[in-house]
Amino acid sequence: MKMHPAWLAAGLLVFVVLACNLGKTKNANTNSNSNSNSTASGDAGPGAAIEDIHMAKDDNGDPGEETDSFKPGDRTVHCVAKMKEPKSGTKLRFEWWAVDVEGTQNQKIQEINYTTKAFDNVIHGHLTYPKDWPSGKYRVDVYVNGSLDKKAFYSVQ
Repeated sequence: MKMHPAWLAAGLLVFVVLACNLGKTKNANTNSNSNSNSTASGDAGPGAAIEDIHMAKDDNGDPGEETDSFKPGDRTVHCVAKMKEPKSGTKLRFEWWAVDVEGTQNQKIQEINYTTKAFDNVIHGHLTYPKDWPSGKYRVDVYVNGSLDKKAFYSVQ
């Protein structure tokens, strides 16, 4: 019996697709477990869609030097999220919170929504305060498609 090349190619394609999907599931679970225990770097959350998150100083409207500590006069602060698998149409929401700030605790400051375009793998949200930031501890919660994915913490001193 002679095998038709098209059937052989189709069989190989199915095998490759299944092998890739099994590999992705395993890696996602491994990364999720390792990230959920990591709070030293300032990020917490399941990390299903975001590979890395950090805060950064402003550099003429773009994220600059990575930091988790700002001065009151640093009017604009950036939160930078690196996506694991960038996909067009992914909905991100950056929620900015005053955690423990001069007379205020756990108060939402601002919410910024963004929908990714093709090949958006590094997304940043920024918040500009019109006067000096009050001293204290702050947090940015980053939601991906409605689910909390990562948190970034920073302070103003």
